[in-house]
Amino acid sequence: MGLVAPVANGTKRLWSLTSTGIDRLRTLSGIVLADASDNVAFQTDIGIICALEHPELSAVIRVLGGASAWKEGGNPRFTHVYRETEFTTKNGHALKVVATTSTSMGLTAAAIATTQLVLQFRPRIVVMIGIAAGTRSGNKQFGDVLVADPSVDYNSGKVVDAGGIRAFLPDPYPIGLNPRLRSVLHKYHGQHPIFKAIRKRWSGSLPSGENHLHVGPLGAADQVIDDASRIEEIQKNWRKLIGVEMETYGVYRACEEAPEPKPRFVSFKAVCDFAAEKTDSWQDYAAFVAAEFAVEFLKAEWENLWPSS
Repeated sequence: MGLVAPVANGTKRLWSLTSTGIDRLRTLSGIVLADASDNVAFQTDIGIICALEHPELSAVIRVLGGASAWKEGGNPRFTHVYRETEFTTKNGHALKVVATTSTSMGLTAAAIATTQLVLQFRPRIVVMIGIAAGTRSGNKQFGDVLVADPSVDYNSGKVVDAGGIRAFLPDPYPIGLNPRLRSVLHKYHGQHPIFKAIRKRWSGSLPSGENHLHVGPLGAADQVIDDASRIEEIQKNWRKLIGVEMETYGVYRACEEAPEPKPRFVSFKAVCDFAAEKTDSWQDYAAFVAAEFAVEFLKAEWENLWPSS
């Protein structure tokens, strides 16, 4: 099957996992397993995708040193403008970062931006950072961070006529997180001090309640929802829905179908409104919290995600 190959002959024959075997064991176990080609195959540590230049990417740029800490890079034959920088983890590991924005909002644009970033820079992980609409369940506040696990294209399905009444039969293909990444994120549930520290760094108005992390189904589609009944329709199929937005599914799908070695992926989107209760008042704060949380998480947990890197 090509999963193992002999490496030495003698009284005791030695065998080693091939790259195919290592990939197979990664898939079955969820464990990070490095092979000799990993350091060559991955060229960048973190690829960041944002849907909007402002307030999303601008928040990422500010949290990582401001405009002076970044430089433009990449091949100009590609559509998108890429910015590159570095930061250091809490354990002293220097990480290379590349960031870009989609040419527009929506799943297709996000998938194209992700695919081109992956092909050109080969990051270990792709991180979507931005803003989203939250659901009212779980006592969410403006600025709460939503992690899509899974991301769901809630418009995927079939529209039928059921006795003269239009009905929708969902046929989703949900995409979830890497198991190790999911496990590490669990540490940030509840009253985690990271959110108090982030709030102290914000100079504007703050929501009345403390901020929290929510991990669960995050709906994605090429539509802005300003109708409470539409949220109720989606929740019939995804009762634990934490919010809706327009890009994450495209990012996850592009990473899942990327060439080997595939990058991991995660989305950090903070609540800026509640769908049928639209407001622009909290967009800057939500983008700030999403960017701050993403960077702080990666600084603190990188060695837990890639212990051999």
